[in-house]
Amino acid sequence: MPLNLFSLFMTFLKAGGLTIGDGYATVTPLRQALVTQNHWLSEEAFEEQLSVVQAMPGFFAINLPVYMGHHLMGWRGTLGAAAGMLTPPLIIFIVLASCFNTLREQFMIDSFLRGARPAVVGLIVCACLKSWRRSGIVLSTVWIPVGAALTIGLLGVSPTLIVLGLTVAGLLYGILVLNDK
Repeated sequence: MPLNLFSLFMTFLKAGGLTIGDGYATVTPLRQALVTQNHWLSEEAFEEQLSVVQAMPGFFAINLPVYMGHHLMGWRGTLGAAAGMLTPPLIIFIVLASCFNTLREQFMIDSFLRGARPAVVGLIVCACLKSWRRSGIVLSTVWIPVGAALTIGLLGVSPTLIVLGLTVAGLLYGILVLNDK
């Protein structure tokens, strides 16, 4: 499909329907659409942009379409991708908010939400595994993501502090070790 504002909007609209659980659930469908189906991005460009978006402050589900849309089509792409990504959750939010008290007690809604949780986790794990393969992490550097995950999960340290600490460590490594070579 050729890249135009409508096709970009529709691509992010389809992915936006998966943001009920988390913005990370959209990574795999977006990779499929942007890289595999439409060839608008290379796998490497997608991974690079995903890394930048993950390091950005703010909400991932908003940063992702804004950054990728801008990369693909400038400010028009930003508006088109963001509108597409945010439309489904906004509609769902408005509908659920208007009848939340009635819906939360219904067995079918509760069952759906309980079933959706593992599916969202599966989408996130799939995205993580694909990123892991392309990240260049080897046995000598595996301690970085594992240590970061354990520090966040077990000690409750803010991911922001982890990113800042690793940034400082990377800069120091570059200055002290790589400059000597």
